[in-house]
Amino acid sequence: MDSNRNPPQVTGNVVTINPKPRSSRNDLKLPCARSGHCAVADDHNLYVFGGYNPDIPELKDYYGNVEELMPLFRELWKYNFATNTWTLEVEEKTPGQLASMSMVRCGRFIIMYGGTGFPFGYTSTNRVRVFDTQTSHWRTLPSTKEKAPIRSYGQTVAVIKNHLYVFGGTTGWQYTSDVHRVDLHTGEWEKLFNHAEHEAQVNMYTGRPRGSQNEFPAPRYRHEMLCDGDKLYVLGGGNSETTFALEKISAFNLSTSKWEVVISKADPQHGYPGKRRCHGCVQLGNDGFISGGFDGSTKIYDDIWILSLPSLQWQKLTAKLPEPVYFHASAITPSGCLYYHGGVTSPPGDKRTDKLNCVRVKPGTLLQLSWQSVCACIQSIETIPQEKLLELGVPRTLLDGLLPRT
Repeated sequence: MDSNRNPPQVTGNVVTINPKPRSSRNDLKLPCARSGHCAVADDHNLYVFGGYNPDIPELKDYYGNVEELMPLFRELWKYNFATNTWTLEVEEKTPGQLASMSMVRCGRFIIMYGGTGFPFGYTSTNRVRVFDTQTSHWRTLPSTKEKAPIRSYGQTVAVIKNHLYVFGGTTGWQYTSDVHRVDLHTGEWEKLFNHAEHEAQVNMYTGRPRGSQNEFPAPRYRHEMLCDGDKLYVLGGGNSETTFALEKISAFNLSTSKWEVVISKADPQHGYPGKRRCHGCVQLGNDGFISGGFDGSTKIYDDIWILSLPSLQWQKLTAKLPEPVYFHASAITPSGCLYYHGGVTSPPGDKRTDKLNCVRVKPGTLLQLSWQSVCACIQSIETIPQEKLLELGVPRTLLDGLLPRT
């Protein structure tokens, strides 16, 4: 890749979407305000899982007259781009760890790791769950317990070839910066970096703990991570004492299993993004997009930045979120449309939003733009028989994302 290439061109402003209400199997029509959830997207749908909201009046309005109101949402919502509708995917094996888990899409499969139930930290997990978007079924990946990470939440993950890499997280009391990976075929875990062991080592030249030389990242949670195939790049995050900046980036070399600190390049006009945790982050090719976040004190961000790999060049977008937000969910489609859902909108954490926003960061194809216009003009296009749409010239690849599978 050319490190001096031009950054991606943002082709629009952030737009708030107003989905059409649609009946579901339990009468919930739209996901309510939430935080700590996660999202992924493919060419046709946005998938939003879990989330937290302790607002009792809002929960009563959402669930209706039920005996017990839980502040966590055991839900997987699917937003279809063509029909502009939400559908609740109902499945008995839906996982119960519903806050600060990590989720990544691999083809038709959604891979989820970690997370916590409520109260936070008491029911965390280190299991890998897989959701099949074609069958709408969950399953747990069988894996070895030896060398597996501690049960945690707020970690980050990346899938590289047939391995799922896991970095950081918290038990609710203890933070970590260990690196693990699991073979998605065999379920065998490996521990690639042990923070406690390295922190205890003494530098032979200075006589001080190696950790004082900033050779590896401090334990943290609610950070984000990018990957270029050779290294894992850790962005921000925090713990009970501090929130981490984004100028210097800890990079984990996948070949040597060693950390190094790399210096990113500031935006010529705007400098660096402020320190943050609980921000959104997605990757498309070698470009990472971070959004929003919280500085750990009073500052909530509404900005959107691009970090290009491997040049490590920051670029602040002119587009920004409709309001400052953190603990939100973000996802990007393969064609370059960024989606943001929910999140916390107040520093004390007592206000949440249910808004769904999007911004295109890569020009769409003529086919995509044409299909978008057709769907906007024809109400309830999903009710038109498939044979009729094919006769009208609609490609079958578009219908695959519009019509329910049988």
